Amino acid sequence: MRLPGFEYSRPASLEEACGLLAEHKGEARILSGGTALLTYLGQRLLTPKYVISLRGISGLNYIDYDEANGLRIGALTSISDIVTSPVIRKRYPLLCQAAKGIGVPAIRYMGTVGGNLCLDTRCIYYNQSFFWRQVRSACFKRGGEACHAVKGGDRCHAVYQGDLAPVLLALDARVKLTRAGGERLLPLSELFTGKGEAPLSLEPEEILTEVQVPPLPKGSVGSYQKLRVREAMDFPLAGVAVVLSLDGEKVCHGARVVLGAVAPAPIRVTEVEGILPGREIRAEVIEEVAEAAFRKAHPVNNLSLEASYRRKMIRTLLKRAIERSLNLTRGAQS
Repeated sequence: MRLPGFEYSRPASLEEACGLLAEHKGEARILSGGTALLTYLGQRLLTPKYVISLRGISGLNYIDYDEANGLRIGALTSISDIVTSPVIRKRYPLLCQAAKGIGVPAIRYMGTVGGNLCLDTRCIYYNQSFFWRQVRSACFKRGGEACHAVKGGDRCHAVYQGDLAPVLLALDARVKLTRAGGERLLPLSELFTGKGEAPLSLEPEEILTEVQVPPLPKGSVGSYQKLRVREAMDFPLAGVAVVLSLDGEKVCHGARVVLGAVAPAPIRVTEVEGILPGREIRAEVIEEVAEAAFRKAHPVNNLSLEASYRRKMIRTLLKRAIERSLNLTRGAQS
């Protein structure tokens, strides 16, 4: 696929990149790893006048940790670096697990943490070639007034399918957004709008520059489970991230459960936080938690598998994530 015409810039500093974004007032796109953006350009899903590469900027590729403040990850850190980082493998193995399951080695080498978090939402009626899309009227995501996935739908149901966001939400992460003249820090949950046509709350002149993850409570374990057709390639069709704080007898003191790939944004299942604390995690408790997650998930038929099947699989994925988290606890005690 040939790319559309655009003006390419490779600024040498973050200040210069922010200045270019402010100058071009919403007509520019940021290029970090390029694994998603180049596909969108080739399909004419995006036709920006300017593309600004961050690859010439030093100081955005780092992994730092201290016991008081936790983990800091620069936005240009590659997915591969997350997988191989000794500190992440030791302190945040759940994040390492999720990163290891993204794409294939070439994608993990090129793709970045910031790029993965800022992925656009996807829909089988939208992520097609320019020629294919001409046979249908414009949907909400293309600026039209229809949803082809939900007959009579009054909003865009495109799905957020990133792998790192559900895990980082379960880890209570924050993100730093930088613009010319300032920056702001916000909970990762506030990065997502819940709107399929415009899923991110980033301002046109802002760049996501850092991810911050607090230290984990003592006894924390977790797992990320996802559904996809091809294990080595595909975006998740449903996903569950679980973080549990346990004592040696499987009594839960805290829990966070986040669903991915079933809505325009990752979904935190806050009901679980009222079910698990103070209880020993037995089979009947896991069933109760799985039912709460099932009630929270409402996917639609806009991906390659039926929505009803993806929703049912939320139960299975959650049970699997909890069981594997408990297995990690048993392994640590043996």
